[in-house]
Amino acid sequence: MSNPTGITSQEAKTDTPRLVLRTYRASDHDYVDHLFYSTYFALVPEGVKCKLKSPLFWVIWIGLYSYLLAIVPVLLSGLNVPSWTATVLKVFLTFSWVVVSFAGVFVFTDRFEVVDKVENVRQNDLSDPEVYYLNWTKEEVEVQDEDKLGGEGKKRVTFDKDAKPATELVRSQKPLQEQAPSHFWVLTLDNKPCGMVGLAHYNQQVLSRRPAQPPALKLMVAALFRRYGLTVPENFSNLQDKVLPVVFAQPQEDGVATLQRLTVRPEYQGCGLSTLLIDRVMSWANEKGLQRIEAKTNELESKAANILRVNHGFKLIKKEKKGWFGQYEKTWSCDVQEWMATHEAAANTYKKSEKN
Repeated sequence: MSNPTGITSQEAKTDTPRLVLRTYRASDHDYVDHLFYSTYFALVPEGVKCKLKSPLFWVIWIGLYSYLLAIVPVLLSGLNVPSWTATVLKVFLTFSWVVVSFAGVFVFTDRFEVVDKVENVRQNDLSDPEVYYLNWTKEEVEVQDEDKLGGEGKKRVTFDKDAKPATELVRSQKPLQEQAPSHFWVLTLDNKPCGMVGLAHYNQQVLSRRPAQPPALKLMVAALFRRYGLTVPENFSNLQDKVLPVVFAQPQEDGVATLQRLTVRPEYQGCGLSTLLIDRVMSWANEKGLQRIEAKTNELESKAANILRVNHGFKLIKKEKKGWFGQYEKTWSCDVQEWMATHEAAANTYKKSEKN
């Protein structure tokens, strides 16, 4: 039988995309970092929509708009201008206020809120997933002055007295009995990361590695006092020294872990890849004897929350207000055994499929 396409079976196999779900490797760091922040910034429109649904936003918006219209007669009073000038000015102010206000909401969401969330993750667990998820420890040790080459000791010589001693990074995995039930997976399509997910368990409090900053309002007040040569009040002096350490993660109960960093590249969303990642997390959690998996979502992650709730049976156990304009954080929970009972086919896919 003739082959009208001219493509051999071997070529067809080569052209088929290869999807692989595997454990994170150190060489994945740059890819994972880019995958996270590029995907998260795509959620900015969700944050803008959230603010537009807030009654407080519209109260402030309408109040300021009314003020702008009210000052039109004041601006034109005493001026010899045609009667239609007030109407034109009101139309101009209306158009300007709409553009400026909604652009401001977008910029604030993008440059302040989303940047803050992204940097908090990048400077903590995604700074080194091997340490936070895969139970590795890393420390810098000073390199010895003598290098033994060819069986003879040769001393390194330097003429720079201020030079710091050379160091190297030594990595080792924690003993089995000290390892936390946490893990990190990367989903690749033709060897390029297109998704990821982590399962974290913290047995002790973890402080944020991101430098803590004093409240912006206090910094502004202190700057004003210094600007005009006034004595800075005690409450506003030495603000950096008064900043308390920021807690990144609180210790968790035994048998409980948190599903986080669920990410799929925007062009592959809607293809079931997030379910593939969650299936792996839940089946692995069952293998490790975990009883409950939690997850947290915010106002930007409504799609992820819907996937957890509808497709995987996660239940909302807490909703915490995080701002005045509809910002929130939801905590979800799923019983591992209940999930296994309702997703048996998905769980069987990963049984003894890989040693991770």
